[in-house]
Amino acid sequence: MKDKSEKTVHNNRHRLLMILFALLVIVTVVLIVVTSMVIFNRTTRNYREQIIINTSRLAAEQIDGNKIDGWLANGADDEYIKTGRVLNSILNNTPYLQYLYVYQIKSDGCHVVFDFETTAEGLTEYDERLDIDASVLGDVVEFDESFEEYLPSLLSGGRIDTIESNDTYGWLLSRYEPVFDSNGKCAAYVGADISMHGVYDYVENYVLQIGIIAAIFLAGCILIGMRLYVGARRADEMDSLINQQKRDKELTREIIEAFAKVVDLKDSYTQGHSFRVAKYTDMLARELGCDEETVEKYHNIALMHDIGKIGVPDVVLNKPGKLTDEEFDLIKSHAARGYDVLESISLMPEIAIGAHTHHERPDGKGYPLGLKGNEIPLVAQIISVADCFDAMYSNRPYRSRMNFDKVVSIIKEISGTQLSQQVVDAFLRLVERGEFRAPDDTGGGSTESIENIHNK
Repeated sequence: MKDKSEKTVHNNRHRLLMILFALLVIVTVVLIVVTSMVIFNRTTRNYREQIIINTSRLAAEQIDGNKIDGWLANGADDEYIKTGRVLNSILNNTPYLQYLYVYQIKSDGCHVVFDFETTAEGLTEYDERLDIDASVLGDVVEFDESFEEYLPSLLSGGRIDTIESNDTYGWLLSRYEPVFDSNGKCAAYVGADISMHGVYDYVENYVLQIGIIAAIFLAGCILIGMRLYVGARRADEMDSLINQQKRDKELTREIIEAFAKVVDLKDSYTQGHSFRVAKYTDMLARELGCDEETVEKYHNIALMHDIGKIGVPDVVLNKPGKLTDEEFDLIKSHAARGYDVLESISLMPEIAIGAHTHHERPDGKGYPLGLKGNEIPLVAQIISVADCFDAMYSNRPYRSRMNFDKVVSIIKEISGTQLSQQVVDAFLRLVERGEFRAPDDTGGGSTESIENIHNK
């Protein structure tokens, strides 16, 4: 009777631990989703704010500040019409831009020079929105109460930060860029309003994607927890425990591989990349003398090295053209994002290492931490070489793989600076034994630099 009571207490304790584990996983998933939403909102706002800053500056450069007083006094002329066409073209070719206008701000109100909310005087022949009331050249628009706090700076010809508002005109970001005359005096301001409409839809779609990934993650963690729970109950049966541990490893591998597939599916340019990098990591780790347990651990870490890409917007990750500096910074942020996602997995605390440090360089010029030499974990040094090799020696939608010998020569060239010397030496030994060249490689492929291939 006593043994039965002790067994019941033991089982209840394990059930309680299982419940606490499930709650911890749920809280972790919720935090990941909320953090992702905050990051996405901030990224989207910063992206659109940069658009409005660049647009207002571009529009200001198209206006001759010396002409503005004459236009207000005498009306539109040919130069006015020409300038208006350019501004209207900027409005129509800038994504998300809703309003573009030029005001001379005085104490009695905003004196309209151009107003592309709908139309402007003299520009009706190419404006199709004539059914909406709009201000015309010379009109004076009264100040809104919300605008008064910015008046001292604007009346003195100064600059103000981007204004965010959500009123009868909708959710907008507004920017005022001064237009200077030849004497350096502020003659007017270019006003640009960019719409934040649709951000909620983007967030909803983004959260849905994160939710699906989080659900897979949650289910996997719960399954792992259940397996551990069962294994704990059978701890006195050594054979059963060993078998259970093997199954847990298989399940962990399956879950990690499922996540790797999700990451690869998100990036249309690098299908299968995570699995190839993991395979090359295995080969290099064995050549460096790592035991099989370490090789298996490095394999899992390599599979997760790009998981931070789930936090990069699809429109940036799969952009076919050249990335802007801001977009490239978003791509680079996947290393830190991957670490944020994986660091809370207590069952495999080392799983976040590869995601965080696989873009570090021995010369200290990598990111995000700027580590040097042996400060970089060995697994990250190995993944860097594997990642570099696959980036050049794999087919992409926009190019075929590079010539194998060219790839090897490039890796030799950057050994010790961008890539670890000891890992590159191991790579070259494997190359000499024919273990990296693809079976279908007959010696073809481009011998151009990777930058030229990408540009084409």
